[in-house]
Amino acid sequence: MKLALLSDPNTTNAQMAIKSLLATLIESSSLNGLQTLTPIKVGYIASQPDAQREYFQQAKVLYQTCGAELSVYLELEAGFSQHALEQLLSCDAIHLSGGDTFRFLKALKSRKLLPVLRQYAINGGALIGVSAGAMIMTASIASAPLCGDTNNCQLEDLSALNLVEFLFAPHIELLTSQEQSLSESFQQQLAQFTQQICLCPDGAALLSINNELKQLGQCHWHLS
Repeated sequence: MKLALLSDPNTTNAQMAIKSLLATLIESSSLNGLQTLTPIKVGYIASQPDAQREYFQQAKVLYQTCGAELSVYLELEAGFSQHALEQLLSCDAIHLSGGDTFRFLKALKSRKLLPVLRQYAINGGALIGVSAGAMIMTASIASAPLCGDTNNCQLEDLSALNLVEFLFAPHIELLTSQEQSLSESFQQQLAQFTQQICLCPDGAALLSINNELKQLGQCHWHLS
């Protein structure tokens, strides 16, 4: 599988992770004897309605700088389109946007898209998750409160795509590489987890290609 888990897509390491992931798609096409005359096509899933498509447009510019074309927008709530979903699944990569993690996961579950996206990744499609989108790529979004998310939609089942063997908590800035730099209340939250968690600051990113994990920047790994 080809996965990128990002805190902030506008940082150097995040963009390096995106470019490296896209490069693997180009390499795969070449090995399969396919011509790469057109840019890599990327689809976008909005975590919640974005009437002006503000965040989509920002992501579009980002992917242009990375040599890819962001051309498909999928909304999961009132603006959902089956045609857009079909176009999305034909893309080389899918961008899972940031936002309200609980609302995002609830919408994906209501559309029954978790098994669809999981199979997409297993079949060779690349997934790029930003913040909430990155947490959804893990087994559970139980780590979302660590970065300030609140379960306002009363989502009971927090299970997600389960594409990696750890949980992910974005936007966690450590003063040093030690957990002692975190507040006591945060450390108490961490102590409740039995599964390994990547505490990822905005300036870092993770890249997983065929189960080989590469860390760009300095993350902290917590395991009780």
